[in-house]
Amino acid sequence: MTIDETTVYLFRTNITETSAPFGRYRAFARNALSHVNFDLPETGTILLKANATILFPAEKRVVTHPGFLTGIGDILIERGISPDRIVIGDGQLGERPDIGQTWEGAGYRFAVEQLGARLAPLNETEKRPVVVPNEEIFDRLPIYTEVTDCGFFFNVPLAKCHNLGCTTLSMKNLMGILGRPERHLCAIQDIDKPFEEDIWKIVESGLSQLEDRFYRKLCDTLVGFRSLGIPSLCIVDGLIGRNGTGFNEGHNQPLGWTLIGRNEVHVDAIGTYLMGLDPTVTPYLQYAHNRDLGEIDPNHIAVVDLESGQTMDTTALDTVRSPTPLMPICRCDEGYYNRFRDDGSVVPWRVGDVNKQRIKDGHEPIPYPLASPNF
Repeated sequence: MTIDETTVYLFRTNITETSAPFGRYRAFARNALSHVNFDLPETGTILLKANATILFPAEKRVVTHPGFLTGIGDILIERGISPDRIVIGDGQLGERPDIGQTWEGAGYRFAVEQLGARLAPLNETEKRPVVVPNEEIFDRLPIYTEVTDCGFFFNVPLAKCHNLGCTTLSMKNLMGILGRPERHLCAIQDIDKPFEEDIWKIVESGLSQLEDRFYRKLCDTLVGFRSLGIPSLCIVDGLIGRNGTGFNEGHNQPLGWTLIGRNEVHVDAIGTYLMGLDPTVTPYLQYAHNRDLGEIDPNHIAVVDLESGQTMDTTALDTVRSPTPLMPICRCDEGYYNRFRDDGSVVPWRVGDVNKQRIKDGHEPIPYPLASPNF
């Protein structure tokens, strides 16, 4: 099947377990990608950009599974790409051998050995400034030349939650293409200093100024990446997902799907929906939609089942959607709280800091639902 620019393609399998072996991830990615046709360049590297921010063991579902990346590599080699052109990489927090967080421990070195590919820890590699057209925060961003100079870019996130992003899929996975210090979009950065005094105040969006600026930065990153004109494809590692914070706090949840598509916003909207959440109220997707970067209502996005070739409406998607939402949680004084209330509305990130500011300013604090011990 030839990929349309705006369509999202769904491939699924049955799974009930909360863990799976390397080989199952490998076969799943290979089978999914074998159903679609896309042009590959005759020269240049093929970069598989994983989500490997913190190098936890792969079974914990905090990083893109190396088996899934290997399955993508298998298809590339079958289609004539020399293994030495395949690169797997990410910009991340660095190796921590003292606590077992290494490329080896996460399974990435085994993956590249299986393929004969190259591992690219991006942190200390070269980068170049990329102008962001119609920027809202950053007029230019430092993007690694491993990205800017590649011949084809695979955006390979996993389906998991995040305490700030709510869902961390294709858009947020692009944070890893940015050099330091700009990559740390979640923090108060130098560019935020003029606003620091009011950083926890609620703005028009109903979120804190810090959270508001984060989503604008995330959109700037997507705009900057798209401006490079690199042929690209998103493919989500959704065999097993994860709820929680996006880091250590969370639990694995069987999903049994992958999504393939060219438009990052469309892929993320459908991914968020299949994770049991509402993409139309998920903040980063709202910001992307308001910036005309893509649709976020599943009713307005074409989704095709790769096995049947049939277009899926939301009724069909509901048969795949997780019956138990993968809930993003964030830390608070009492432990953790859910980022989404029962009515679907969003609680601001780091609501404790927001409420301290509100009380200081003479406003009522914002109520929030505590996460259950098992969230």
